[in-house]
Amino acid sequence: MATYTAKLVDRTGWSDADKHGIETKAQKLFDEAFQGTPDGVSVSWGNGTTSDNLVVHFVPDIPHSYLKQKWPGAIINQNAIGHTYTGERPLAGTEVYQIARGTRFPWQMYAITVFHEAMHNLFPYQGADFVHKLDGGDDAAGMAAAVYGLRSQMTQHNKELIGQGFSVKNPQLL
Repeated sequence: MATYTAKLVDRTGWSDADKHGIETKAQKLFDEAFQGTPDGVSVSWGNGTTSDNLVVHFVPDIPHSYLKQKWPGAIINQNAIGHTYTGERPLAGTEVYQIARGTRFPWQMYAITVFHEAMHNLFPYQGADFVHKLDGGDDAAGMAAAVYGLRSQMTQHNKELIGQGFSVKNPQLL
């Protein structure tokens, strides 16, 4: 039995209520992904450490990208709610934007974004289409789809991908 760690790093000044909501929903998503297996993920807020399996930085918006500070060559889609950069393989860096597309989303959407970006982060040698076009893309890809939302469903393939990804430790941007 393995318990993996997903650390959420607040670089925004989220309220405690928002942080609790994001953490709780993200935990439920990872619990769903590992349901029926002996493994699991523990989600918490704090500073990322080298022992964490997944580190997700929450930043105010794309202009304040932590990834761009560390890797100026990172290209971020201006419509993104979150982004993972793996151009410094095997090191993976992930961030989620508090304000994206000029709006602030319900905290559930940020948790879904953490789950979506985990599928990118945990496979640093794969391109974006590896996730976005899972099972043909769009709704069939579930939470892996290039465009996902509050109504997106977690698919069996999403669960398998998350389980496989966590099973191999990749270095994270701290």
